[in-house]
Amino acid sequence: MNIFEQADLARSKFTETDEAIYNSLIKLPDVFAKNSITKASESCGCSAAALTRFTKKIGFNGFKEFQYKLIKDLKNDNDLKYATEKDQYSYLTSSILEIAKKSEFKQLRDQILNTKYVYTLGFNLARLAAEFLSIGLNVDLGDKLLAQCLPYDLISKKYSSKDTLIIFSTYTGGMYQTLLKNISSYPAEDQPYMCLITMNSKHKLRKYCNNTIVLPSIKQATANHEVTLELAAFNMFTDMLITKIHG
Repeated sequence: MNIFEQADLARSKFTETDEAIYNSLIKLPDVFAKNSITKASESCGCSAAALTRFTKKIGFNGFKEFQYKLIKDLKNDNDLKYATEKDQYSYLTSSILEIAKKSEFKQLRDQILNTKYVYTLGFNLARLAAEFLSIGLNVDLGDKLLAQCLPYDLISKKYSSKDTLIIFSTYTGGMYQTLLKNISSYPAEDQPYMCLITMNSKHKLRKYCNNTIVLPSIKQATANHEVTLELAAFNMFTDMLITKIHG
């Protein structure tokens, strides 16, 4: 009996949280197989304690034993290894919608609505999303906002967190580290409000930012569509942010 069959047998005892973990396990088994309990629980939107309870409910002593069995099952049955592309996009969509409930998202939305100048900057996979955000913020908001890509010559500009917001969208790397470091070294009254949008919860740039929003990443659950899915995550988030602002 594989791990999914074990889970199916115990479904009558599942709580709402257990059901959410179960659905994540079916869609993205590699997230559970290749990550720590902390990372795995974050990926399915639950606590480590809830994930431990789930593993015990389906017949294991804890997460480690559960993970060992899962890895073995995935190795022995290729049909279990990857979720379908439809499942992956479904997971992204539901995860992005969950972000809208978090304080970090509401803080960014309010900052955009109450700020005069909004500069957007994106690198690599996130560049198109940053440009899309810039265009979207200029629609139906009159002269309240000035959204545009941030040019490098603004390093020496004086800011104010009350009227200037800089949004950085980046998947990995420290492309703008020098820029952010310079800006964060200004006196407090001359610093803008800075928000980082990334898929790396430990991104090196977050220490320079007032707010960090971490998007869901499913790169470990697919071997064929990583770039497409990562780009989709940024675009989904940007679309949702624009919708919430104009809504």
